[in-house]
Amino acid sequence: MFLDRVGARSEPARRSWEARDCALYALAQGAGWDDLEYLSESAAGPAQKVLPTFVLAGVMAAESASWPDPGFATGDYAPHEIVHGEQALEIHAPIGPRGDVNTATRVAGIYDKGSGALVVLEVEASDSASGAPVFTATTSLFVLGHGDFGGERGPSSGGAKLPERPPDHRVETPTLPIQTLLYRHAGHDENAVHVDPAAARKAGFPEPILMGLNTLGIACRALVRTVGDSMPERLRALSGRFASPGYNGDVLATEIWQEETGARYRVVNQEGSLLIDAGRASFAP
Repeated sequence: MFLDRVGARSEPARRSWEARDCALYALAQGAGWDDLEYLSESAAGPAQKVLPTFVLAGVMAAESASWPDPGFATGDYAPHEIVHGEQALEIHAPIGPRGDVNTATRVAGIYDKGSGALVVLEVEASDSASGAPVFTATTSLFVLGHGDFGGERGPSSGGAKLPERPPDHRVETPTLPIQTLLYRHAGHDENAVHVDPAAARKAGFPEPILMGLNTLGIACRALVRTVGDSMPERLRALSGRFASPGYNGDVLATEIWQEETGARYRVVNQEGSLLIDAGRASFAP
């Protein structure tokens, strides 16, 4: 691992999006006839709503595509050795159907976890006109087999225990038989393991797997609808740990335990497999 990369920062780059990008993204999160406020570009002014996790697909994905490699040059390892471990998003300003931001990536940390290395990357976005912060996306990548290099172990990422009561909300979202083909375009994710059956089998999966960020976006939609009273502008922060992959056609259930200023959540599929755990979300009043 290249520990001297901690603190390294990319050159700022300008990114923008339009109403149609936000609508396509919402479709990939399960929005339909009951969610036309997310899907109709004819309402592209303040009336069109945007799922805040759009920026992970519409902005962060473009930023990461500019990196020299998927780990932002933090070590001498192959892309297939990287596992997307956790994702966090902090929203500093409401996400509108049109936007123009400057982005930059920073290596926030490289930690020795024994069986592997943990690389933490931060993408910061600010309004290109005013310079005001818009969002910070923190991606934690686990690099298999590259631990024991004598580095700091870093903070524990263990999530708080869920309340010992049934969830306050349980939102089921069926995915499509072609879900990963749709999200490939809506989420700008070209990883072959999600669309190529041969690549998926080579990676140890029986078939292409759902994108973790797609599952996170589906959870975001459920959280906004329930805890956020269908007001996406209230979301302030969202995070989750990717526990296991789902598959095209799965029914994803977002189980939500509401708290005073937000919620804890997890995502399971129809077989009870845990896809996202240690989920947290916070909302403005």
